[in-house]
Amino acid sequence: MKFFDFHIQGRDHDSSLRLLLEASRLGYQGGVLVYPSDRYPDLKSDLESLRENPELQDFEIARGVMINASDPRDMRRSVNKFRKKADVIYVSGGNLKVNRAACESRRVDVLSAPYTSRRDPGINHVLAREAARNNVAVELPLADVIGSWLKVRARVLEQFREILKLHRKFGFPLLLTSRASSIYDLRTPGDIMNLAECFGMESSEAEESLTSTPASILEDSGKRHLLIAEGVRLLPEN
Repeated sequence: MKFFDFHIQGRDHDSSLRLLLEASRLGYQGGVLVYPSDRYPDLKSDLESLRENPELQDFEIARGVMINASDPRDMRRSVNKFRKKADVIYVSGGNLKVNRAACESRRVDVLSAPYTSRRDPGINHVLAREAARNNVAVELPLADVIGSWLKVRARVLEQFREILKLHRKFGFPLLLTSRASSIYDLRTPGDIMNLAECFGMESSEAEESLTSTPASILEDSGKRHLLIAEGVRLLPEN
């Protein structure tokens, strides 16, 4: 069983190396290094040397791109641009129209923090059903809890609870991540699972969000660019 931190924010080679080494020390066997779409070429250039680092030989590193879209059309255009390039496609949540477009897309892997800048969780029964149908994961970055205070923290925890209820009812994939930008943002898998109890997750659910769900996303992500519609897939060339 491998533990993944499925959202580690990269800035440059040295900071990414420090983050990955610390994640490995804390008990993770893999992670996704996520860059914003406008800086994705930097990730490509850094990744090869990171993967060749002897201290990370037993640590699985995947490439992630975060798409910040102003509207559904912008999102779809960016997803099509990066689908064959990145291992994991993230869409930054908050805009309800973008949230819906992400949940309806078979080419999106992760809808990240759909509640951002909102007083509701950012998804409802309709979006939850679409996310389940299209196997789009919803990311709950614990940085939004750890880095907030008082009323804001209480609101985020309540939004997490509402998303958890929808996950249990409709079965879309759910991810717990650190969204770490420094080594001080990282937590051990055990700490994350304990923190998840604060918004009602069972230990088995939290463990799944750190192990089997990330593994399944990485396994399926390479096939998403071949999906055209439900039940229709392009066949790879021989």
